[in-house]
Amino acid sequence: MTGRVCMGVLCAAAVFGPASAGVLEVQPADFVGGGTPPGWTVVDGEYRSPLYSNAVDRIELRYSGASSGSSASLRAFPNGQGEGVVVSSIAAASSGASFDFPETTDFRSFSIAAENGFALSSFTAYVSANVLNAPEGVAISNNTTGSSFDASWNAVADATGYRVYVWTNAVVGASAGTAVWQETFANSPAKTTSTAFDVSYTDSGEAQWTFDKAYAHSDAAMVRIGNTSTKGVLVSPALGDVVGGGNPLMLRIRVWKQETKDGDFMPIGIVSEDVTNIVKVLEITTTPTDYHIVLPVLSATDRLAFLSPTNKASARAIVDDVTILSGYSEGHPEPSYIVDGLDVGVATGHSFSDLPSVPVQFAVEAYGRRGVSSAKTEAEIVDLSNPDKVAALNACLLSSLTSLANTYAYSQNFDSLAAITAETGDKEWLNGTTLPYWQAYKGGNAVTSCKYNGGSATSGALYALATSQSHGVRALGAYSTQNDQFSFGIAFTNDTDKTIVLASLAYLAQQWGFANTTNQTLSVSAKVVDNLDWISSYDDGWTGLASTESVVYGSGEAHDTPFSTQVTVDSIEGISIAPGRVLMLKWTIHSLKSGKPGMMGIDDVAVAFRADDRATRCFIIKIAGASQDLWPPSFLLQLD
Repeated sequence: MTGRVCMGVLCAAAVFGPASAGVLEVQPADFVGGGTPPGWTVVDGEYRSPLYSNAVDRIELRYSGASSGSSASLRAFPNGQGEGVVVSSIAAASSGASFDFPETTDFRSFSIAAENGFALSSFTAYVSANVLNAPEGVAISNNTTGSSFDASWNAVADATGYRVYVWTNAVVGASAGTAVWQETFANSPAKTTSTAFDVSYTDSGEAQWTFDKAYAHSDAAMVRIGNTSTKGVLVSPALGDVVGGGNPLMLRIRVWKQETKDGDFMPIGIVSEDVTNIVKVLEITTTPTDYHIVLPVLSATDRLAFLSPTNKASARAIVDDVTILSGYSEGHPEPSYIVDGLDVGVATGHSFSDLPSVPVQFAVEAYGRRGVSSAKTEAEIVDLSNPDKVAALNACLLSSLTSLANTYAYSQNFDSLAAITAETGDKEWLNGTTLPYWQAYKGGNAVTSCKYNGGSATSGALYALATSQSHGVRALGAYSTQNDQFSFGIAFTNDTDKTIVLASLAYLAQQWGFANTTNQTLSVSAKVVDNLDWISSYDDGWTGLASTESVVYGSGEAHDTPFSTQVTVDSIEGISIAPGRVLMLKWTIHSLKSGKPGMMGIDDVAVAFRADDRATRCFIIKIAGASQDLWPPSFLLQLD
C-alpha cells in the first residue's frame, strides 16, 4: 500500500509490502488528505513510526528535487523508548539511501524529520519477519524435595534472553448444577426375566423402565446389565417435558464393571423415535466412578439407553444414580502465577525453590530483537506433591529416633519390601530411598535393583526374601557368588550435643538357600567417620561385631522357612560417636573362593544407643501367632 503526505516541506510516501526479509506488523501508510497513518505521530515536523513488536531491520529512503542545503535526519529508538539515536543525517546530494540496522540493536520504532526544503518521495521500513522460535527441549529434573525443581531448555537462535513462569491452575466457574431428572434404583425389584419392571423416581413417583438381561444387584439399590456371556440393555422411560426447551444438560452416571480386570467400554445412547444414537462410549473399570456426559438437545419423548460393555467376555456393568443436571459446569482453569515472567537472562536453565507442595506448571519464552517467541513452551505439570524418588547418600539422625532416658532406639523389619513380588520382577532399588537410609553395594558399586525370592535363586543379586510372595513379611538378603560380594547397611548421624555410644545391636541372621556346598559367612561390622562415604569406606577401617555361618545342605534339601539365628551384640567397646560424626553399620554376605554359595539375609534389626555409662541392651520381642503389625518394638529394656 502506498500513500503520500505533504506537511510543510516534508512529502513522504510510505511503501509497505513484501521484501526479502519480509514485513511484519507494519501499519498501512494511509496518507489521505494530509492525515497521519494509523499508529504514526507527527510532532514538530517529525514523523514517528508505530512501536513494532519486532526490531526494524532496514529502512529505505528515496527523495528528489531538494533545494541546496536541505537535509533530513533518521532517528531510531531502542525498544521504542527514550530520546532516540540519530542514525543518519541525510543530505540532498543523492537520490536515496538505505540503512541496515545491526543485529545487535533492538530498534522498534524510528522517526524522520526534514529541514530546509528537503523532500522525500517515499520511504520503506522493513521489519524483521523472522520471529523467534519457542524454546524446545524443555526438561524438568530434580523434583525431589516437594518444594523445588530444575528446568532447562535448548537455546533459541537470535534470542537475547528468556523469561520463565510457574503457576497453579485454580478451577473457577464450577457449578454442581440442579437435578431435573434422577433415578437411584432404590425400589428396583430383583428381576431375572426380560419384562418391564417399575422403579421409583426421586421427583416424579414411579415410571417404567424396559430392559433385556438387566438385573437388580444384590449388594445395593443398583442395576446390573448383562451376564457373564450375554449382553444386556437398560432403557429409561421418556424423559418428559422437564428436559425440553433446548437447555444444555449434563448426564451424571455412576458406573463400573463387575469383572476383576480393568479396561472395557460401555456405550450410552439416546433413543429417539426407536433409533438409538450413541452419544458417548465410556471407558469403565472395576472402580465405581461418576462420569459426566454433555447431552444433545433432548425432547420429552427421548429415552436414555445403557448397553453392556463392548467386550463380550466381561459383559456385566453396574449402573447407579442416573441424574440429568441443568446448569452443571466443570469450570475452567485460571492460572495463579507463583513466578510471573522472571527474566533469567541468557541462561538456558533455572532452579526453582520455596514452591508450594502442589502440582504446578512451567513455561519459558524467548525474547530478542525479533520480538517474543510466538508461544510459551509449556512443560508437563510438575507434581511437587509427589516428588521423584532418587538415590540418596543419607544417614538417620539420632534425634529422630525413639528416645528414653538418654537412650535411642532404631528398628527395621524390611516388610515395606512386600511390594516386590515375582510378578513385579526386578524392582528399582534406590540407595537411601527404597528403604530410608539403607544402602546396598555389590563389590563397591551401588545396587540398582532388587527382586523377590523364596531362597531358591542362584544368581548374584539383592533380594526381598519371603516364604510366599503374598505374605507381607520380608527379609533383606543377597546371593553372593564368587565374583559378586554383596553388602548392605545403614548409617546414623549424631546430631545431638553429646557423645553417643553404640550400646547394643540385635538381628536375625537367616539362611534361605539350602543348595550350598560350602559354609558361607554373614558378618556385621561398624565404622565411625567424619563424612558419610560408603564407596571409599567399603573395605577399610571396619570393626567386626558378629558373624554367622550357613549350614551345608548340598543336596538342596527343601525347607518351608529359613533357618534363623538370633544375634545379639552388647557390651560393645570402642564404638562412640562424637557430635557431628557418623556411625556406619554394614552386613556382608562374603563370597566364596570355591564351592556353591547359598542365599543369606537379615531380618528384625534393632539398634540401641546411649549417652551415658549405663549398660543398655535391646531385645526383640516375638509373640507366637502375633501379627507382624506388632513390629517394631515400642520399648527398650534398660539394665543398670
